[in-house]
Amino acid sequence: MYCEICGRVIEGDPIPIEVDKAVLYVCRGCAARYGKRAPPQTVQKKPPQSQKAKPPSPRPPPVEVELVENYGEVIRIARQNLGLSREALAAMLGVKETVLRRVEAGQLQPDYALAKKLEKALGVKLLVEVKEEASGAKSGGKVVRGLTLGEVVEIREDGEK
Repeated sequence: MYCEICGRVIEGDPIPIEVDKAVLYVCRGCAARYGKRAPPQTVQKKPPQSQKAKPPSPRPPPVEVELVENYGEVIRIARQNLGLSREALAAMLGVKETVLRRVEAGQLQPDYALAKKLEKALGVKLLVEVKEEASGAKSGGKVVRGLTLGEVVEIREDGEK
């Protein structure tokens, strides 16, 4: 687990502290410098595995996917080849006809759930796996992370006089 202020790996158990009514889990060094120890009643424990709520259905894709470039045209042609009207397909999918019209026109990108429904109903492929490109997100095998809360505080303190 990583400290929510400085971003370092936490050795041992994280320490809950309260900073401006927010409970953060931090390392020992940040616990000594920032905020005060959170009272036990404000620290929420994770529910046991058996009491966890079921994830919403449908779940997000396990891998990164994106829509094919000409998804609207693919949907329109497949619908017409099956002899379905927009109204009939919309009723089958449980969406409004105007939503389907906008998707076919390329004015609205269907979310993951609707794209999966369209693929199943029309027998077409709309979602394709994203190919990783050398975009600088990784550098030399290391994952580049964003700013931590502690770094933002330091930046603001340097900028203020």
